[in-house]
Amino acid sequence: MTRRAISLVLLLTSAAVAGAQRPLTVNIGGGGSMPVGSFADGAEPGWHALAGLGLGSLMQPIGLRLDVAYNAFSAKVTGPDLTVGSATLNLSYRLPMTNSAFSPYVIAGAGAYRLDCDDPLCGATTKFGWNAGLGTKAAVLGAKWFLEARYQSVRTPGTLRFVTATLGLTL
Repeated sequence: MTRRAISLVLLLTSAAVAGAQRPLTVNIGGGGSMPVGSFADGAEPGWHALAGLGLGSLMQPIGLRLDVAYNAFSAKVTGPDLTVGSATLNLSYRLPMTNSAFSPYVIAGAGAYRLDCDDPLCGATTKFGWNAGLGTKAAVLGAKWFLEARYQSVRTPGTLRFVTATLGLTL
């Protein structure tokens, strides 16, 4: 082999490894949102969409995610429908798994939650909230998927609580 061929093989190998260890990822997903506690008395289960940026490394189990989500809930009987937009900064911890197609993790974070409803008398407000959950990543059908469930709690005059189940893609 010539030096050029060896250099080309090394360059292609290092580029493939660098692509597999990409530190910045983009996440998009969506799923169901289930009100819990006193919030469940007045709201039906809803839906949500999520987009985010992740920062992590194969060498470290700890990662950082910035997630933006939009949740929509319908009123149970009468009353306004509620939407919750959020921007949260989350820490994730990847659980060590060897010889598995799955990569489970725990995630928790806090941020701003924007509450709004479809009634003009109901004013939009931004409140502090937090979330915690479990998830897993898996490579299926040539794509990187994630599936997670999170408990969300928003500090309002009462406390607004809901659980989200998300299926998404990591790009």
